[in-house]
Amino acid sequence: MTTHIELRLPRVEISDLAADSGAALDLGAASVAKELGSHRRQRLPFGLRASSVEAGLRLCADALALVATLAVVRPEAAPAALWAAVVLGGFAALGLYSHRLRLSALDDVPLVLVSSAVGLVTTYVALDHLRQGLRVTLLGGALLVLGRIVSYSLLRAWRSSGLLRRDAVLVGGGSRAVDLVSRICQHPELGLRVRGVLGAQGPRLSGAAISGDVAGLPDLVASGFVDTVIVVDASSDEERKVIEALRNCVGCTMDIFVLPRLPELSSLSDDQVWGIPLQKLKQRRSPAQVMAKRVLDVTLASVALLVVGPLVGLAALAVRLELGPGVIYRQERVGLNGRTFQLLKLRSMRPQPVGSASEWVADSHRTGRVGAFIRRYSIDELPQLVNVIRGDMSLVGPRPERPEYVDKFGHEIPSYIYRHRAMVGLTGLAAVEGLRGDTSIADRAYFDNWYIEHWSLWLDVKIMVRTASALLKGTGG
Repeated sequence: MTTHIELRLPRVEISDLAADSGAALDLGAASVAKELGSHRRQRLPFGLRASSVEAGLRLCADALALVATLAVVRPEAAPAALWAAVVLGGFAALGLYSHRLRLSALDDVPLVLVSSAVGLVTTYVALDHLRQGLRVTLLGGALLVLGRIVSYSLLRAWRSSGLLRRDAVLVGGGSRAVDLVSRICQHPELGLRVRGVLGAQGPRLSGAAISGDVAGLPDLVASGFVDTVIVVDASSDEERKVIEALRNCVGCTMDIFVLPRLPELSSLSDDQVWGIPLQKLKQRRSPAQVMAKRVLDVTLASVALLVVGPLVGLAALAVRLELGPGVIYRQERVGLNGRTFQLLKLRSMRPQPVGSASEWVADSHRTGRVGAFIRRYSIDELPQLVNVIRGDMSLVGPRPERPEYVDKFGHEIPSYIYRHRAMVGLTGLAAVEGLRGDTSIADRAYFDNWYIEHWSLWLDVKIMVRTASALLKGTGG
């Protein structure tokens, strides 16, 4: 005997999926941009986004809590200002101002306490000032949590009324999509309105819901018609299309969530829809993250250049004696967003005619003792520290390639072009995984894209440590 469970969608909410009126928008149509333009979603006053309003309200609540704390305790001005700045900066770094579907002050309590404690420690270390610090931290933490409770209650009310509603599209079909739509409709405090489902197996939604192939997702995102994408359960035939579509949405400001394959057993969750866990894709680095990476690059590259300067000088002299003039050569490479630049490198091989098949292939006939040594320990790469300081490269990122090879590999390997979403690097994840020299280009592209999509400052640190270990072992080449 079998049991059939039917998931019924509330008729009232599903009818609200229609934007205004009219037929369904098929993303397979050639006039998709025009069609979407005529059904553009309603904006908040002054061009504000729902996420901006929510972040602003949270920031105001936190600022009021800090002001109230300082007004009660009345600490000295300098320690008070430093503590408040560290707390607000910690909130931003920990993502407490980013958009979330589930709003719970209890979820924020550990992060609030951590930021308050870090502010106390920073104040003590920087200003040697601990008096009244514990009172400020305890009272401030309590008021910050209270402010979050009040602001979240207000935000949930605004979401439920439709004032801060965000338009979403689901990718993939099946029972999971139906279940997710049902839960979204039953919980308006999430602030989502489903406008349609993309994919061959996606369920049809009544009204003017969106339908079509997942390949139309980038156009849908660019139109501004939706600001949230939830990848539910794409078929195996569509997985590659989904990945390419999401990668083509690089730089977008929308939220992109992925439902884990085994949601009931998943322990990785950035957000949730009434018990269904969702993982949030990091499609775009924040300005603070970009600035932090750039500051780290310039600082470390400048220090490294000062430290290894004498070594580069000795290597250049040895190259001059072995190979003659032309110690440093410049070669055109492709960097961020396809922009070309002149890469600097110590010459390690005798030149061959330009365009010859073995122009850049190292062999014993062209590489002398000095060249082999500096290649083995990657000393020939050290002038690229100047490229890092100039802003052509980063310390860590996909390795830059010559324009003709970029064109060739881009045609042969579809995922190769997505490597240029990030600044190229002096070293990278593919390099520390052993993919240097005559190795698989497809594997390099895979690890480069994995690095871009999982980037963090700590990942950069790990790659640099592994690079230093490889250099000491002399595994360059």
